[in-house]
Amino acid sequence: MGVKKIFIVWYGFSRRAETLAAEVDARVSFQYEAGLKGKWSTPLRYLVQGWKTWRLLDRERPDVVLVQSPPIFAPLVVALWCSLRGRRGTRRVPYVIDCHPATFYGPWRWTLLLLRLLSRRALVTLLCNEAAQGILQGWKVKGIFLPDGLPALSHASGTIGAEGEARIAVISVFDVVEPIAEVFAAARLLPGVTFYVTGDPERAAIGLLAQKPENIILTGFLRGEAYTGLLANVHGIAILTKAPNDLSCGAYEALAIAKPAIISDWPGSRRCFKRGFVYVNNTPAAIAAGVKKLLNEQAVLTAEITAMRTEYASTRRPRLEEFAARLK
Repeated sequence: MGVKKIFIVWYGFSRRAETLAAEVDARVSFQYEAGLKGKWSTPLRYLVQGWKTWRLLDRERPDVVLVQSPPIFAPLVVALWCSLRGRRGTRRVPYVIDCHPATFYGPWRWTLLLLRLLSRRALVTLLCNEAAQGILQGWKVKGIFLPDGLPALSHASGTIGAEGEARIAVISVFDVVEPIAEVFAAARLLPGVTFYVTGDPERAAIGLLAQKPENIILTGFLRGEAYTGLLANVHGIAILTKAPNDLSCGAYEALAIAKPAIISDWPGSRRCFKRGFVYVNNTPAAIAAGVKKLLNEQAVLTAEITAMRTEYASTRRPRLEEFAARLK
């Protein structure tokens, strides 16, 4: 019998978790109380998710637990369970913390001391951005920089993204770090291009949607075949962020489907996505210029990103094998 692994995620969806779980033969469990999203109900949501996570681990009795951070409370619950209840004879069940950039550079920075303590007891701490390696080294913590794998996208279906002579998909969740207002302004500069913006528009900042030009189409939150259909139907993809250390799953999706992409010009992104991507500053003029470049050089960029997909997979493989070996 193989090693039983569970990947705990306190969000409703995580492409990285799904991809990584498939690579190491783990089962993903999304513990997310969508009905408790309000500002004042957040503590209650964490309590409920913690209780459900504890019950799940008691019921499943995994040999290894992987857990995503943030929020830090998910690894805290997992670490407590592994210490108090997760036993295999005299051996404590090991856990792995998968740290996303917001753990170190976003609103969860105040929990770094707790993360340091939890990481010291973890089997290993995973990083999806290279810049955070220095932090773990300073803590003398076992860490592995493991960028996202190429996701197994669903079969493409539907006509979303097929209208318009020139079409760009803007991958968004309407987060505050996304330059959506700048995308709207760039769209006004390119009336001949149709921009398909994903994500739930109800999450948009107040007043933002009033700035939407006619050539912006809001798709809503897409998953599965409809989402893959959008990526397949457009001429290119835009993945933009104001956060310097973010490596969006949208960029890995662009690699997986071999579709040229426009991406915010940050050092970490340039190190990871070397060919087939057009780098832009987060200004309307720069975004518009990037869209023009992508459309004008689509054939060349498609060939580059196709080659980059193979190169990326082979470069990442040793890191994945190192991690997988620790789980045995």
